[in-house]
Order: sequence, then structure tokens, then C-alpha cells
Amino acid sequence: MTRRFIFSAGLLISLLPPAHALDLPEIVVTATRTPLSVSQVPAASTIVTREDIERQQVQSVPDILKRLAGVDITESGGAGKSTSLFLRGTESDQVLFLVNGIRVGSATAGLTSLELLPVAQIERIEVIRGPRASQWGSEAIGGVIQIFTRKGSRDAGASADAGAGTYGSYAINGGAGGMSGNTDYRVDGSYFETRGFDARQPVPGPFGLDQPDEDGYDNASLHVRAGHRFDNGATVDAFAWRASGTTEFDGTFQDETDFVQQVIGGSAVLTPAEGWTVTLRGGENRDDSENFAPGGAFASRFDTKRQELSLQTDFAAAENHLLTVGADLRKEEVAGSADFTATSRDNTGVFAQYLGELGSHQLLASLRYDDNEVFGTDTNGGLGWNYSWPGGVRVYASYGTAFKAPSFNELFFPAFGNPELGPETSDSLELGIEGRRDWGRWGVHAYRTDIDDLIVTVSDPVTGSFFPDNVDQARIEGIEVELAARLAGWRVEAAASLLNPRNRVTGKRLRRRVKQSLSLDVARDFGRWMAGARLLARGDRFEDAQNTIRLPGYGIVDLVGQYRFNRRLSLRAKIGNLFDKDYQTADTFNSPGRNIFVSLHFANR
Repeated sequence: MTRRFIFSAGLLISLLPPAHALDLPEIVVTATRTPLSVSQVPAASTIVTREDIERQQVQSVPDILKRLAGVDITESGGAGKSTSLFLRGTESDQVLFLVNGIRVGSATAGLTSLELLPVAQIERIEVIRGPRASQWGSEAIGGVIQIFTRKGSRDAGASADAGAGTYGSYAINGGAGGMSGNTDYRVDGSYFETRGFDARQPVPGPFGLDQPDEDGYDNASLHVRAGHRFDNGATVDAFAWRASGTTEFDGTFQDETDFVQQVIGGSAVLTPAEGWTVTLRGGENRDDSENFAPGGAFASRFDTKRQELSLQTDFAAAENHLLTVGADLRKEEVAGSADFTATSRDNTGVFAQYLGELGSHQLLASLRYDDNEVFGTDTNGGLGWNYSWPGGVRVYASYGTAFKAPSFNELFFPAFGNPELGPETSDSLELGIEGRRDWGRWGVHAYRTDIDDLIVTVSDPVTGSFFPDNVDQARIEGIEVELAARLAGWRVEAAASLLNPRNRVTGKRLRRRVKQSLSLDVARDFGRWMAGARLLARGDRFEDAQNTIRLPGYGIVDLVGQYRFNRRLSLRAKIGNLFDKDYQTADTFNSPGRNIFVSLHFANR
């Protein structure tokens, strides 16, 4: 147990082989910023592996995440279009996204453009549901989603694939990696392009639009990563990941965006003494966009940059007891065509955490203090208890508080921002029971989250102008059920959620939230062949806060297949929306009909 504790997150992840969703044990680092077995984390968590991504033949990060328990996605018109992710009913900007430990997202909008992150360079995704502000700070109200990019290993080699499909879509990906002595390296490149389809239906009225055209999307990305382990056990790791391209959409004032998504970072892990590990990590995230009006005229530009540096020390005070203390420094800057009343802000966070094991009981206590240049200070904490039986069943309970700092748009956008805004705050309680056997795993999780000081747009009764203010409250109650098993040769994964997301002031359901969701994945190998299917079902939702515009529920089925010519070469095919279901996740925005994608894959390893 102690050995699991004392290694830093960066060091352990560098040593982990790709894990399978049914293999045991699974290790996560996102929940506590230290490596810990999933069975010891007092929270609900899901791991997505490279094998999962390839088996499901997904083309985007939203496609990966939408099948997971507690996750719902709304998309505004196809690939590369604006996407919102609701984790346990919380807003998209109340979920923290990390890439290799570096925070990503737009400082102006406060959102992460998941739809623009290429999947070809992703090795693993960890999804931790529930508050994690006492470890990570702002935004981690609904949870934390961390992406780990691919890296070299001794059994790695070259890989390449190319494919094409419906809507004039095609993709080309290639990469190579390996190890030389104690140095690992990896380089990947990819390109995806689609002609797309009409993103939006005609909208009548004085602010309506009618743009019956195809709305395309292209994305070129490059990823490099390298690391080295010294003879004394110290390790260093560095990476750079950049995606750029163009996305077209339907809009009255803007209908095309040129974008850049970039994140670079590095870490150093030292072990000054037995049981003592020090991790230094730093990086920068850029989210740049240049927007154009119908006809091609320049409309606006928004460039945001987040720089951060963290120092963390993990000390094994005694057998099966770990104390973690650390500090995070973050600076956010914005630039562009809008004349923001302030263009930068700093945040300093210090945190401490205790992890301990007493027999079959595991305890977690964490506390964090943040000092933000704009709104002042905020303190958050968490408590967790976990009890494991020898037969593979465990129960856990946790409580945590969290907050979300207002974005630059909410604070400083000209003629709109409100510099007097405070952070949104929350407290959450969760209970869970899980079981793990040779045939797979199951889990049931129940939770309640109360969110106060929600930021919403209100109008001034005197001037009629609009501005954001901390006025709303929400309560979200939910139950999640998960199952992953091997049954009669079939791999089966299922996730179901029941949600009650309410505005405590109006009593209405929160905008765009569904109350029922279900996903079911089945797959089986037949010698050289593999066949699989996925059902994704969602209940109805309301487009507006007043619950007057209702979008009906839907269910769609995807089919996947693969033929292996040999251990290096395979042919894959996917049929999406098999029954050509007509549905919307955002009002008036179209979703793809029946679509096909076929690709050829080569891996020299």
C-alpha cells in the first residue's frame, strides 16, 4: 500500500501499461493527485483506454465521453461544432479539464472546446465524478476529466491509419514511439476533414437566420512527447500538443472560426529520501480563435493563455499513511478585438491532503485555500471514507465543497461584464457501493449537489441592459448504475443515470439537462473478426430555463466491425445512427443521420 502512495502521479503514469476496463487493479491519479487504486478512491470514477477508443472507432472526444455514466453531451450541428458537456447535471464550465496535469480551456468563455481535441493522440482518459476543488481548485464542481497523451514504451512502434466516410469525411493519422535506454519518445500527427451537413434549421423572427449550406470542419494536429529516467530514480517528462483548423457553422453575425488549441508542459519527479517524493510541473495552454461573418469579413478575435506552475510533495509518514502538501500558481491572460476592462489575473492555491489505511478502512481528508486576484479568497475541503470487503465489494461515502471562478467574459466583457461577481459555490454528498469479480465490475452511486450563487444573465429594470449576477441556486440529485462484464464471450458495458436537476428559485428543470440516460456497448471477437454495437438513449430536455421549449428524447444505435488480416494490419468499419434517427440535443441544431466510416489500420509493434 505504501509503495502505491509514495510515487508521484507523473512517475507512475509513465510506468503504467495500457489498462483494460475489466483488468484489475486500475490506478487513477486524478482523484487525489497521487496514484491510487480505483477500489480505494471514495468517489465514482471511469477509465477510458486506448483499446476502448479503437474498439469503438470514435472520431471525437465528445463521442468517447457521451457513453459514460453521469455524462451528457449536447452538440450544435456536427463535427467541430460547439459542444457542451454536463457531468452529473452541472454546467460545462463547472467541470475541470486537464491534459497531462495541465489545465485547459478558454479563459474568456470559461469552457473547454472538447470537440477540437483530436483523439488519435490520446492514450487514456480518467473521469472522476464529484467535487475535487480541494485538490485542483476552480471549476471542479461536477468533477475532473483528465486526458493523458500517448508516449513511447519498449513495445511501442510505428502506427498509421487512413479512412473515409459519409459527409465527405476523411482522416489520416500516423505516429511512432519507443525507448532508447531510459529515454522514451513519441511523435504523432493527424488530419481530419469533413464537408459536413447543414448545422442548423431555419430560424424565423427578427433575429432568425436561414443558411442552407454545408458546414465543414478540418483539424490538423501534432503531438510530441519525451521523458527520461535517471539512474538515481529521478524522472523528467515533456510534451507539446497542438491542433489548428477551421470550423463552419450557422450564425447571424459569425459563421466561421479559425482556431488554435495548444498545450505544452513538463514535469520533474525527485525522491530525496525513502518515502518522500517531490513533483514539479508546469505548462501553458492557449485557446485562440479568429471569427468571420457571413461572406468572409473579419468579425472578432479572442486569444487566451493560461500559464501554471505547481509544486507537490508526498511524504509517507508511516506505513499506509501519506501526507501531501503543495502549491499551484496560475496566470490567465486575454487579448483580441474586444476591449476587456482587465486582461489578466493571478490565482495562488495551497493544498494539503491525508490518505490513510486502517485495516479495511481507507480515509481521505483534503483542504485547499485559493487566493484570486479578482474576487479574493475561497477555501474548500473534502472528506471521504471507503470500506472494502475481501470478496471485492466496497462501500464509500464522501462530502466535498467546490467553487467556480467567474470567466473573463462574465467579469470584464465591454458593456456586459460585472467585476463585482463572486464565485459559484457548491457542496456535495455521495454514497456508493461497488463490486469487482473475475467476470467484471458493477457499481451504484447516489449523490446530491447544492450549488449557490449561480451566475446568470439578468436585466437592469432601469436601463434595460443585461449583465451577469450571482442570483440563482440549484439542487441536483442523481443515481448512477454501471456494469462491465464478459458474458458468453461478449464484452458488455452499460451505464444508466437518473437525474433530478432543479433550479431552487424557480423550481424548473435546469436548461438542456436530461433526467434519464442509458448507454449499452456490446462487442465480441470471432477469430479474425470483431463485431460490436452501441445503444445511446436519452430522455427529453428543455432548451430554455422557463421549460417552454421541449426537445423529445431519442435512442440511436451504432454498429462497429473489424477484420484483422494479421497482427499488424486491420480493416475497420462503423455505421453511426443505424436507423437514421432524426433528433436534436440543442434546439434547431441538426444531428448527423445515418453515416459510415471505413478505415485501414497498421501497427508495427
